[in-house]
Amino acid sequence: MNLQSEISDIKGVGEKYKKNLSKINIKTIEDLLLHIPYRYDDLSNIKNISDLFEGETATVIGEVLKIDNIYTRYGKRLTKAVIKDNSGKLDLIWFNQHYIKNSLQIGTKISVSGRAEFDKNKFKYISPNWEVVKNGQTIHTTGIVPVYNLTEGISQKWIRMKIKEVLDVIIIDEILPKYIIDENKLLSRPNAFDKIHFPKNLNEVEDSRRTLSFEEMIFLHLRGIKLKKDWQKKVNGHKIEFAKNKLEEFIKNLPFTLTKSQLSVIDEILEDLKSDVPMNRLLQGDVGSGKTVVAAAAIAAAATHNSIYLAPTQILAKQTYAFLKSILSHTNIQLKLITSDTKDISNLDELSSTLIVGTHSILFNLEKFKNIGLIIIDEQHKFGVHQRSKIVEYYTNEKTPNLLTMTATPIPRSLALTFYGDLKLSEINELPKNRLPIKTWLVNENKRMSGYNWINEQIETNNTQVYVVCPFIEESEVENLLNVKSATKEFQKINKYFPNCSIGLLHGKLKANEKDEVLKKFKDGKTNILVTTPVIEVGIDIPNANIILIETPERFGLASLHQLRGRVGRSKDQGYCILLPSTTSPNSIKRLKYLETIHNGNRLAELDMQNRGPGDIYGAKQHGFADLKVADITDIDSIKKTKIISETLFNDLDKYPEIKAKLDRIIHIRDN
Repeated sequence: MNLQSEISDIKGVGEKYKKNLSKINIKTIEDLLLHIPYRYDDLSNIKNISDLFEGETATVIGEVLKIDNIYTRYGKRLTKAVIKDNSGKLDLIWFNQHYIKNSLQIGTKISVSGRAEFDKNKFKYISPNWEVVKNGQTIHTTGIVPVYNLTEGISQKWIRMKIKEVLDVIIIDEILPKYIIDENKLLSRPNAFDKIHFPKNLNEVEDSRRTLSFEEMIFLHLRGIKLKKDWQKKVNGHKIEFAKNKLEEFIKNLPFTLTKSQLSVIDEILEDLKSDVPMNRLLQGDVGSGKTVVAAAAIAAAATHNSIYLAPTQILAKQTYAFLKSILSHTNIQLKLITSDTKDISNLDELSSTLIVGTHSILFNLEKFKNIGLIIIDEQHKFGVHQRSKIVEYYTNEKTPNLLTMTATPIPRSLALTFYGDLKLSEINELPKNRLPIKTWLVNENKRMSGYNWINEQIETNNTQVYVVCPFIEESEVENLLNVKSATKEFQKINKYFPNCSIGLLHGKLKANEKDEVLKKFKDGKTNILVTTPVIEVGIDIPNANIILIETPERFGLASLHQLRGRVGRSKDQGYCILLPSTTSPNSIKRLKYLETIHNGNRLAELDMQNRGPGDIYGAKQHGFADLKVADITDIDSIKKTKIISETLFNDLDKYPEIKAKLDRIIHIRDN
């Protein structure tokens, strides 16, 4: 077993666990070891029973004297146990966990961690964490204990045990040259993995995190350098000249006026299209800044060739198809929609001056599409570098299309240049003149009904439509997620609170045709309120939807919240965003308050990065860097330092076969 082994190679990981782990992107042993704790519980307060005092959290190690399952007269199921150490006895009580009795035998030595309560002249723990002491060792109830983000079917105890089992047997080879480790005062790689999961103190956590982050940044830079070099070798691109009068005609026929920023970006794209080297450009623009119109100008420019437009979902593919069809109607470009529902994609190589709109599934059928002069990837953070590399690989021996990727994910320019180092960068930095800032309010739970009444009034008076967004599809039983709102549960509540309204429910588990039907009803105005998961975060455009209520917003990053509120106020009417947190944490409330006064996505992204702690749930993935597992994207010094190191390493890759092999795996294996 090594780091590249499948997760199922671990004893006890069958198909069920394999499937559950894949939901949190754990497919290999390395993925498991890079599933870094998002926090640590300090359970180093180990005491004798006689030394406990009321209200303190402490760990006690003792021998089981007695254990019984009990049914109360009110139907409750309790498990009661008594343990003893050299100083006294302690009562333990668990609710609805009768299986514990079968797991513990009288005389077994166990470690329990909980909050001491004094009742009837003796101490007791209610629902404590516990584990059997094996060979004098514990990993769940003493010392600095890791806590992980989980999915249903995976418990904290289970994942800790599997990580410990792996670390006890696996050989982890060093991958960076010794001079880099020494000069930068890094831990050894085996030591870093061990201490990130099972540290003796919090200083060890920071040392190990810094080491693993340093390595991750180096490979991120190496990936960007390699992809950029590979692209620059392609000098057989489609050179496309665009007649000025055609561009002017396209712009003249638009039903709105382009901003100066849009016109500037169009000029940058047209210059790329003229070059021998294919365009490889990232277009970054805030929600509602008009990126799709710029893409349409590029499509019009490439009208002598066929073009492909890739959207992240079928819903967005269909919506984009309709929009592009309307604004390209004055050109001679044909449009064809290709989704997973499309049965026949034959004869596409015979088309000319055609725009093919579809989802990323097109990337697996590129041989069906001929004379492609331009590929546009919408929503960069949904596709990522792997899809770009797939295009690079396919067009190795023939003319390479110009490539334009677009993102609404707020990314500060300095970070965009680092993390998308293989791309040229364009920015649309202004919104259309008629776009009003979204009024955003942070509302306490005790004002929920007042908020509902106001929403109901807006629906009745202005016939406005409303999104209600929840983090999850179904109510979660996962540890520490019990207070997180679910779409299915809120759907039931919203139906009760708004009896005169038509309510829809949208989430990722619906079939494609079911999603389409739900969205069609909403778009046609037949549904007043749409209860949904963040599936609507990207690109859904319903002009009459002017209110969005976001449940448990503390579960999201500011960048994601900014994108979600960008779903409303997309017409001339005022848009409103209501945030209903499930927490009273001062830090969370302070963070969410930024949304009330700041409407610039990049500024919010910067604030989020400055304020997030290591492993915060709204960390790297919601900043658009979905590939990052450890790296701290706010550590600009390390980013700069690792970039210099990476450039040196890349020039001598043949000297470092381990680095070269891992780089190849990152670029190729993860594409699938």
